[in-house]
Amino acid sequence: MTRRSKAIPIFDFTGGLNTKSSVTSLELNQSRDIQNINILPNGGFEKRQGNVAFNASAMASSAAVHGLGYYRQSDGDDFLMAIAGTGVFKSDSLDGTMDTITGAVTVTTGQDNIWTHSVLNNLSIFVGGAPDAPIKWNGSGNADVLGGSPPSGAFGLTANNRLFIGDTTANPSRIAWSILGNPEDWTGTGSGTQDVQANDGDVLVGAAVHSIDHMLLFKQNSIHDLAIRTAPFPLFPLFREVGAISKRGILNVDGIVYFITPEPRMKATDGSQIIDFPDTIDNVWDSLNPARLKYLHGLYYRRLHQIWWFVSTTSATSHDLVIIWDLKRKCWLRHTTGYKMNVSCIAQDRTAYCGAYDGKLYRQDVTNVYSDASETNTEIDSILRSGWMGLNDETLLKVAIHAMVNFQLQTSGQFELSYGYNFNTDTTIESISQATTASTYDTAVYDNAFFGGNSDAVRLIHMSGSGNFFQYAFRHNTAGEAWAINGLTLAMQEGGPNSP
Repeated sequence: MTRRSKAIPIFDFTGGLNTKSSVTSLELNQSRDIQNINILPNGGFEKRQGNVAFNASAMASSAAVHGLGYYRQSDGDDFLMAIAGTGVFKSDSLDGTMDTITGAVTVTTGQDNIWTHSVLNNLSIFVGGAPDAPIKWNGSGNADVLGGSPPSGAFGLTANNRLFIGDTTANPSRIAWSILGNPEDWTGTGSGTQDVQANDGDVLVGAAVHSIDHMLLFKQNSIHDLAIRTAPFPLFPLFREVGAISKRGILNVDGIVYFITPEPRMKATDGSQIIDFPDTIDNVWDSLNPARLKYLHGLYYRRLHQIWWFVSTTSATSHDLVIIWDLKRKCWLRHTTGYKMNVSCIAQDRTAYCGAYDGKLYRQDVTNVYSDASETNTEIDSILRSGWMGLNDETLLKVAIHAMVNFQLQTSGQFELSYGYNFNTDTTIESISQATTASTYDTAVYDNAFFGGNSDAVRLIHMSGSGNFFQYAFRHNTAGEAWAINGLTLAMQEGGPNSP
């Protein structure tokens, strides 16, 4: 049978990660393996940027950071607040020095003794270290116990100029709130409590402000609406048989509340319906350590329009993976290194800070940084691997003649394009310089040159081999180097099983 030649352009990678479907049934825009990359606006992809240490000296003798928050006062002064070990710490104007302000407050150490952070009435407030009492700091001196005898709950949040605290040891299904404008008055007019379906065998896990006058309260198996316009606040059941697993696994992103269920899966609600998401990484969710699901946490990173879920794989005893939902492209990604963080927060300038298990804070996604200060091995190993492509007819033999790789020129370094046939992975590996000055067409020998402009280049790669299925992969793992791929075009011949 005569072989047919065709060009296969692949410039759209917005299908993201698909680890559940058969390796032979992935769409061309989906990938079998994605690690440490972000999708570009043009549909291509780039290596994620790295992190840098915020504080040079570890807090609390390198104990895990188990509380973190950004605190800005009405006069513009701002601080990064942290709890590590048995201490409370602050950084003035985000200067990178974490000063001890523990004073006489009690903090129980332990990476899983997680505190949540809020700001109200010019106070920085930590809640959640139950049985430890909530902690306040006013911008000077040492921290102190929050006044007014507030409940020592598992989580706290602010809404409509009140502080709310939920899930105490004595009343695990109760939410309490302070009076208007004063988080240190829990008995005056306007304060109160509401039991959320008490004695149902479930506990109040967490909450999120949904809109100006509504707060969603999550148990593991139900979701409720607390109308918070005028106290006492009425409660309305919304959904049964669905809820959240973690107090930090609940995020409001522009009016949509995303949460991780006990299964675990990501779901969302706009208050009227439950929203599901692609099941293409269900096996990744299923591989998480079930004992640590209650400690997972999420962060909305607006600069990249991503939701980051910090999770623990298999038998890991700390977070070692970030599962990412790309809100723009509606696809899954993942970062396998650099995000082994226990707590996280966003500053007003939208910088992402994370608290690690070594007493240090780290700034994530730092411009022009392509290594991770948080890692022993600092290079970022970035990978994108296709599925096994049968190209609509698995009976036909495929012969890849060449690939035209379109990438962004960098100041140094090289990356790899590997490929293989019939489930033999990476049988051929080609190293491609990403720093060679590109020639323009008609000025260089076609088979030996790069072609491109001032920022992008195209490289012709001659290929060999044959098989019924074909797979390619891109990889870059050199510290300190940027890397971005716009796409590639495969020149493929197809013929019968016994074709020459």
